[in-house]
Amino acid sequence: MNGRTRIVVDATRCQAYGLCVAVHPDVFDVPAGSPIAVVLRDVVDADDVADVEQAVRVCPAQALSLQSAGDR
Repeated sequence: MNGRTRIVVDATRCQAYGLCVAVHPDVFDVPAGSPIAVVLRDVVDADDVADVEQAVRVCPAQALSLQSAGDR
């Protein structure tokens, strides 16, 4: 993906394992007591896409996806 990318967390799949936070703590968080991960920056620039793609790959619940920031 090029340009700006939107991060989507599927709340029905996320189990708050926190691997996304380990990969990119500036973008993801699992607040204390939260049943799901939250996205701190739902749109990231090209500089962060590689790390965010890694977070998508390591998610054991397959709860993360990426979209072009122009998509709805």
